[in-house]
Amino acid sequence: MGKLDGKIILIAGGAGNVGEGLVVNFLKEGAKVLVPSRKAESLEKLREFLGSNATENFVPIVGNIGELQGVEKVRDEILEKFGHLDGVLASLGGWWTGNKPLTEVSLEVWQQYLDSNLTSHFLLAKTFLPVLAQQKESSYTLLGGTAAEVPLLNISPVGITAAGQLMLTRIIIEETKGSGIRINEVIVQGMVKTRVMEAYSGPEWITPDEIGQFTAWLASDEAYMVSGSILHLNQRPRN
Repeated sequence: MGKLDGKIILIAGGAGNVGEGLVVNFLKEGAKVLVPSRKAESLEKLREFLGSNATENFVPIVGNIGELQGVEKVRDEILEKFGHLDGVLASLGGWWTGNKPLTEVSLEVWQQYLDSNLTSHFLLAKTFLPVLAQQKESSYTLLGGTAAEVPLLNISPVGITAAGQLMLTRIIIEETKGSGIRINEVIVQGMVKTRVMEAYSGPEWITPDEIGQFTAWLASDEAYMVSGSILHLNQRPRN
């Protein structure tokens, strides 16, 4: 028996570098995992990574959740096929390697990161919180990072949008009180040891698998007491 047996969970960003660790752990805990992506090839790469874990509980969905029409289409497809949704895990956005002060960030880059790192969260919440409110109990978890709380230099497109995401979380926590939706944000401290970063990682880095284990528990009924929280996953202490 898994912690998530019978639950239908949407993992937005599940085809990403961190997302793949989330998907595999939710599948191991028995959830039916829905993963949207604009690119069918990204979903096929995820299926290859999952290997034997890619059972019928893995449901890839080709769709653009970064646009209102696209995310509404994904919602309608989910409801038509499954009738309801038990949880959403939002692992959206990406890092910026421009390494420039804010005054040297181009308008094009600024707009790109507003869209990918913040507007995407707005669209997802706007579209799926009403769906989750139809359930007696459901969960909505957002993933964030250190840059939401600490002013790290020369990554302003990431830090400012992460801070905006954190405020978005706090607002929807207040606005959905009494709805039955458990809303939490998990802030991962430091870097994540994804497969693409493994060669550059330190032993203290958190892995996508560890994040997946924690967020799978958070989406389960075992975590019924955790709601309206900003939670931190800390790196391992250095020896």
